[in-house]
Amino acid sequence: MPLILVSLLFAASLVLLALHRGREELLVCCMFGSLVIYWLGILMFIAKRGGTGDALDALLFLGAPLRNALRGASLTLGTQGLIVAVGRYLFPPLLLTLAVRNSMNPGMGPVRGRVLALWPLPVLTLIVYVPPVFYAVADGRPGVQRFLVTFSRVWVLGYVIAAALLLIYEAVSITMRVCRQQYIPKCAMLVSMAVLYALYCPQDPAQIYLFYRSDYMWYLGLWYLQPRLSPPLYTLVFTVSAVAGVVGLWNMFRYTRLRITENMDEVSLRRRFDAASMGASVFAHSIKNQLLANRVVFKRLDAVLAEPEPDPEKLRGYMNTLKETNENLLVRVGELYQSVKSSTITLVPVPLGELADDAVDRMHRKHPDAPVSVELDRDCRVLADRAHLAAALSNLLSNGWEATLAAGRADPVRLIGHTERLNTVLEVRDAGCGIARAETRRIFEPFYSSKNSNYNWGMGLYYVRSIVRSHLGSVRMESERGKGTSFFVILPRFDPGKRKEKRP
Repeated sequence: MPLILVSLLFAASLVLLALHRGREELLVCCMFGSLVIYWLGILMFIAKRGGTGDALDALLFLGAPLRNALRGASLTLGTQGLIVAVGRYLFPPLLLTLAVRNSMNPGMGPVRGRVLALWPLPVLTLIVYVPPVFYAVADGRPGVQRFLVTFSRVWVLGYVIAAALLLIYEAVSITMRVCRQQYIPKCAMLVSMAVLYALYCPQDPAQIYLFYRSDYMWYLGLWYLQPRLSPPLYTLVFTVSAVAGVVGLWNMFRYTRLRITENMDEVSLRRRFDAASMGASVFAHSIKNQLLANRVVFKRLDAVLAEPEPDPEKLRGYMNTLKETNENLLVRVGELYQSVKSSTITLVPVPLGELADDAVDRMHRKHPDAPVSVELDRDCRVLADRAHLAAALSNLLSNGWEATLAAGRADPVRLIGHTERLNTVLEVRDAGCGIARAETRRIFEPFYSSKNSNYNWGMGLYYVRSIVRSHLGSVRMESERGKGTSFFVILPRFDPGKRKEKRP
């Protein structure tokens, strides 16, 4: 059963790597690959030794066909031991590397920058366990054999325990639900695999190399090679193995689905905007239509003015129509201009207080009477292009106030600052009706809008997302029907204390 579970995990990681070619996806794929290799080596060794009894064979092999196939494989003890060594000594550093990469603890910064320092010990151990090297170093030397078995077991368990503690500490340290939802599937997947590996990691390649030579090797922590297992121990082992495997598989699928969804959304939005760029003529055509409509209004104005006694009410109506059309054109052209201009970004340290003031001022130009509640550390700084990021936040504030009005409420829109591990998060929360689930996947698309299309071209949230991504950040959204919506602008935390000034 464990081999089938880890094989499914490895297959899922290959799919993820094919669709999202990132460094983390490569590490996950290599980690599950090493686990598959390790399990193949262990099961082959157990099968060639004669099995472990019907009860445990059912757990390990799920029947006689797999056990007989592994027993009949034509491999030397040296090759079998090398298979186990490769899987055993690659999994712990890969797991710990992933744990370090995913740790947002500010104190882990130096470690993340020196993650390669985790690898010399595993690589050196693997070299020692290459059959010719191992026989030259340890054959006929029981003391060396015991040292290698004990030493490798200590660092293997140390790596696995350190990785599990880092992952769990990170999970309990995250306070914001929107961040926790992104992290928990990954954490649960990696911790469950650490548990599954730890159950069987006492299997040392030396116990295979010295199959016929060192009797003491048989009882060095290999509970699954004992002649008889007590029913309580068997039940415990079976339960832990099954739970760890199923939890790992389930969360791997959740993690894969999350990453694939993000990747597909990114590709979809990029294609849509490319199509939008190609369709710039639609903008020109729409503006042309409104200008032609203005021409009609001007002709009517001329006709009224040509009358001996012009009607003031008609004149006032035509003037209001022109004013409304002109404002609409300005808004639409402004959105297009901002979306094009967003490609030029200059990042400098900006206090959150100044950023919030700019965003609120911009928002009040459109909604002078809109109440806004600002709750953040005004002295906290982020690396930002002040004008662009303030415009993006202003857009979110305006949307929030319009949603609040649409819900028949007058609650203030809230701009809230959070510090979440290595991120600074700016939350814009409204008291609107919320966003329907069917719309949540489309709200960031260019030209998509649920509002009146005469006044809203649907570029606002796409513009916000583009600006935030140019700040090396991301945008998340949570919404509850009837209660309101929160948009989270997640930016890398800026800590000037870590930068050392160079002195001449």
